[in-house]
Amino acid sequence: MPQQDQPDNISKARMLLATRRFLKLDEWLLLHMRSWQNQGESYSDYGLLMHPSTLFGGTESQTLNPLEILSDWAQQCPQSYHAHVLLGMVWHENAWMIRQAPNEEDIEDHQWLGAQLCCDYAVLAFLKAIELHPRPTHAFRHMMNLSGGFGEPYWLKSLFAGEIPKPLHEKFSIQGSEVWQAGIAHIHALGFEPATHWPQALPAALQQTRKTDEDALSYWLRMAMSVRHADVGTMESYLLFHSAFWGGSDEQQMLIIDSPLCAEFSDDERNQFRANALCDALSGEIADRESPRAAQLQQQLAGLLAQPLTPATRIRLLDLAGICMAYWQDDDQAGLAVYQDLFAVSPQAMPGHFAALFISRAVLANGHQEGLPVLTQLLTRALSQATDPVLVSFAAAALQYGLYGLPARPELSSGLMEHAWSLMQQSADEQPVKDLVTLAHDMAINDDLEAAHFLMTEMARHGSAIHCYELYFFYRNGWHQDVPEQFHNDSNAMDCVLSAARSGLVPAMFTCANALREGLGAEPDYEQAMHWYQRAADAGHLSAAYFRASCALDNGTEAEKRLATGQWLPEILHNVAHPDRAEAAYTLGMAWLTGTGTKKNRYTASKFIEFALELNPESEAARQVHQDLNGSLRARMNLWQDKRKAEVEDPISEFRQPQENPAENSLEPVPQSDNS
Repeated sequence: MPQQDQPDNISKARMLLATRRFLKLDEWLLLHMRSWQNQGESYSDYGLLMHPSTLFGGTESQTLNPLEILSDWAQQCPQSYHAHVLLGMVWHENAWMIRQAPNEEDIEDHQWLGAQLCCDYAVLAFLKAIELHPRPTHAFRHMMNLSGGFGEPYWLKSLFAGEIPKPLHEKFSIQGSEVWQAGIAHIHALGFEPATHWPQALPAALQQTRKTDEDALSYWLRMAMSVRHADVGTMESYLLFHSAFWGGSDEQQMLIIDSPLCAEFSDDERNQFRANALCDALSGEIADRESPRAAQLQQQLAGLLAQPLTPATRIRLLDLAGICMAYWQDDDQAGLAVYQDLFAVSPQAMPGHFAALFISRAVLANGHQEGLPVLTQLLTRALSQATDPVLVSFAAAALQYGLYGLPARPELSSGLMEHAWSLMQQSADEQPVKDLVTLAHDMAINDDLEAAHFLMTEMARHGSAIHCYELYFFYRNGWHQDVPEQFHNDSNAMDCVLSAARSGLVPAMFTCANALREGLGAEPDYEQAMHWYQRAADAGHLSAAYFRASCALDNGTEAEKRLATGQWLPEILHNVAHPDRAEAAYTLGMAWLTGTGTKKNRYTASKFIEFALELNPESEAARQVHQDLNGSLRARMNLWQDKRKAEVEDPISEFRQPQENPAENSLEPVPQSDNS
């Protein structure tokens, strides 16, 4: 367990660093290192202190530049092991930040280069640290982490091969290129120039230590274990690089744990490694029901849960296992039983985000009322901890009406909603608001419509655009559940969708325009409808462009109608990916047929109607108009006459893409008169 003086130790380290008392900080860290290195105590703060996020995470350090102050420390105390190790860690962290991207394939070349230039500085710092201490565990460990995440720099490989590495500009002819300029911009932003020259030899402690063909991960693991036997942190990092995220698997991790590599670790430590690997498996893609893989994971889970695990590890396993067990056994109750076991671990035990949503869905939406005690536990603990905005809001709605095992305490609900909203504002994360929509749906499925309405109105009152938008459908009885007539209210619906639109919710802008055009709760408002169609279209809502044009043709001025037929609808037809392209062709055809916003010409109209049928052969409206235009000899004569008046013989050619073949012309040959 953490020592009671841990906060004091952290504060002292931060204070010494912030006041630049480097010699004192070095002396103090070496004192903690000695005990940690010899593994003489069951718990030591040293591992926590040796992390930049700890040292630079307090109010004392908020204004500090980690690279600047650690470089200053290393310069003032060139023999400081800790200065160089921590400096290497911060350079490594900066490499990760530069290389950040949603997907590996999205990482730009200049990001790779900028990250590698940071890694060069990190390795230089770690090598210096290795020179300065006979047992540089953290330097070895973080060299392993860097090698696993980024690979070894070319110049370090040269040193291990017994070669003198070439300077950067001789090894790669990229200086002056666009990639080089963009890459070094990352280093310049940190206030440094890229390193270009390297050590001529390895530190003495590394010379002649690497086996032939030994990969970097295995080498640095062996070096770390040689100076601190059974180092848990190093082995955890090593196993992480064999997880699914890094191209490995939990099976691969289990093989390592059961191999001689982990022989010196205690049973409890090996079980912790196994739990980490199993959590990796459970958090990935769920194994198919009744598959050997699913059976294997259930067996491993049962075996581990029978072992003495730390409460945090047991909670983590159960949190991930519940949904998996429900799927594997095709029984929500199996998952609920797992979460009941989770609550029994400790009075503070709480499941995670997905587990909480599962409990709600299983009990309320899927009707497993026998699991109500699990939901009650969830909400009761959410109230006692009051840190999860989703569950606090959920519990507030339950207290308002005395639902789900909670007493009716409506006087508490408003304050809890205020607190939940404050938590959401602090997190600046949209997910809790979306999750509350899901919970409102669950409550409605359980026939708790008043509670669902309360939850949504409270969120809307605090400014949630998403809940305002949901309430629009709720009041119009267009929600996913039938809404009692007592809630139907067009005026409220209009107020809600207008509020959501004003908040910037793009789908609400479009829906608001439709409601104003329809005259929901009042008279139709053409000007405001057009305003919101325009706002939605400007924000990227594709259908808004079509509806704006159709609204103008129905209710606009003559100038607006000409704009619709001459610009807005043709723009849609030019966009092959537009979802309303067929409707635009049909509407433009009808405009030509009726002379709305353009000249009246039945031939041109027929061409657009035919194009609409090409784009959507299922359109009954277009098919009927096409039949009316071609269904009789008189109709075909009218087409022939209007063809002679048409300014363009094929008005569709500019809109048809090369891959779009026109359907066969359905116009029959028109009889020619003698004097034609």
